[in-house]
Amino acid sequence: MRKATTRKAARAQRADREGKPAMHRTDAALRPATPLEVMVSRALDHELEWYFVFAEGSLRRASLPILPTYAVVTNEATDDALRARAVEIAEAVRTCLVAVRSKHAEVLRAAYTPRSWPKQVTKAFGPAAAIAVRLALADNPWPERHSREGVEQAAAAQLGAAILSKSVPVGRLRTQAERLLGGAIVAYARARALAPSALGAPSARCR
Repeated sequence: MRKATTRKAARAQRADREGKPAMHRTDAALRPATPLEVMVSRALDHELEWYFVFAEGSLRRASLPILPTYAVVTNEATDDALRARAVEIAEAVRTCLVAVRSKHAEVLRAAYTPRSWPKQVTKAFGPAAAIAVRLALADNPWPERHSREGVEQAAAAQLGAAILSKSVPVGRLRTQAERLLGGAIVAYARARALAPSALGAPSARCR
């Protein structure tokens, strides 16, 4: 799972460098208009993905060797300094997630935790696919499933089938999912702006 996420991040970075449009969940919510706003929006996107994929679990083990892609450090920074910077950023993210409403934090966790959804679901809902699955699950908390299939996977499979049969209001569900994701991103961005660990700003230990 981590290798797949790393490849995804690498593709996004290549698209940024080549000037090709890349899918950033934060752009739709924050609507960046200037180069600086675009940079901040995408840093937030990378940061949230990094936190939920790598940092959260590693922070519990006090072992965090990977920095988010936006973090700025000098070539002279030691491994200990890099780890300290990673912990500093992760703790700032955790503080912000605690500061926002619990619903917002759970929406962000759902959106940024890597999962494999049916292609119909991914195509219909894009970055908000996980939220759409949760909404579908709320309407049907006990979907029929195989013994080894998780409840969310079963809900996603049923949602995919409903999309194919055109028995689900895709537009309304997508609007609802995107509204929830956008509200969570905006709330996080506001909390993050007040956090002591600024985006991209190296700490004294990494200079």
